[in-house]
Amino acid sequence: MKALNKYLISRFAIWLFIVLAGFGAVAILGDFLEMLRFSNRFDLGTGAALGFTLQRLPLILLDFLPFIFLFGTVFCLLRLSQDQELAVIRAAGLSVWQFLKPLLVFTFLIASLIVAILEPIGARSMASFAAKQAEITGIRAKLSFSTGGIWFREQNDQSNYIIRAEKLDPENAAHLQNIEVTLLDESGRFSRHLEARSAHLGSGIFVLQDVKIFTGADLPQTQEQFILPTQLTLASIENSFKPPQTIGLWKLPGYIAQARATGMDVSRHEARFQSLLALPILLLSMVMVAACFSLPTGRTFSTSQTLGFSVLCGFLVFLFNDFIGLMGELNILPSIMASWTPALIALLLSVSYLLTTEDG
Repeated sequence: MKALNKYLISRFAIWLFIVLAGFGAVAILGDFLEMLRFSNRFDLGTGAALGFTLQRLPLILLDFLPFIFLFGTVFCLLRLSQDQELAVIRAAGLSVWQFLKPLLVFTFLIASLIVAILEPIGARSMASFAAKQAEITGIRAKLSFSTGGIWFREQNDQSNYIIRAEKLDPENAAHLQNIEVTLLDESGRFSRHLEARSAHLGSGIFVLQDVKIFTGADLPQTQEQFILPTQLTLASIENSFKPPQTIGLWKLPGYIAQARATGMDVSRHEARFQSLLALPILLLSMVMVAACFSLPTGRTFSTSQTLGFSVLCGFLVFLFNDFIGLMGELNILPSIMASWTPALIALLLSVSYLLTTEDG
């Protein structure tokens, strides 16, 4: 059995590599054309476009993993069937579960390594691309946050100040709570310090409410409202936080905790974290879906039917997973349910199908 398991795993790994190379070539070509248009817009050239594509490639391939394992399993089992190797294995008295077990164990181990090691590397690479893109386009996030709150720096001809807000209003991101503002003069030296109960972002202005103004050693002055000019918009607030794809698996929990403390909506980040944890189960379900149509070849389905049904069912599972995942990102469903349910349903249905067709 050890020799048979090694042989099956080696054949499976070869087909996974072949399919990976095919999808990788398509991904590189498609993304390179997109990055080439981006590079030409800023006169960066072909070399820069290729570099951007290579930075983005790991996470692009991560999105293709369900189809890579689906097609890899189909081609592997079809080849074993055409070479009569599956017939010999069955004649030796082995059940379908015995020769699928090494493929499933191998899939789970590879998926776990990808999630634990390769995904954080890909996220770091994507973050590097995002930083380079912001530098090229000149569109940079003005907001940052930490356990101390949200920080914002405004520096232009009209104003020069630093704002720290304790948190955003969960119901309205344009409303900041417990504000501290340090006003600076043209040379960057301290001018005044403001403390306000809240601030609301309007059209080109910050409106501070219940303000205390500190100018030095004197007692603070109070003012009902104080208006600061700003170039910040509600869209820039919502877009200033890191996209989930640029944060590795091991850093996501800490980022989510910090962001939630500031009142930020972390539904997308929680959905990303749970989907990464559920990825091994999703890939196992793809292997089982492929096995449902590949194993009965010659008895129920022809080769073309096997490919067609496998692609159709795999595509439906992928669409269902994406749809439910989107509901998790929009906070319609809990992120755990949205990330784990599609993979578990596909896995259980495929196991039930094989139990019926193979074991009666």
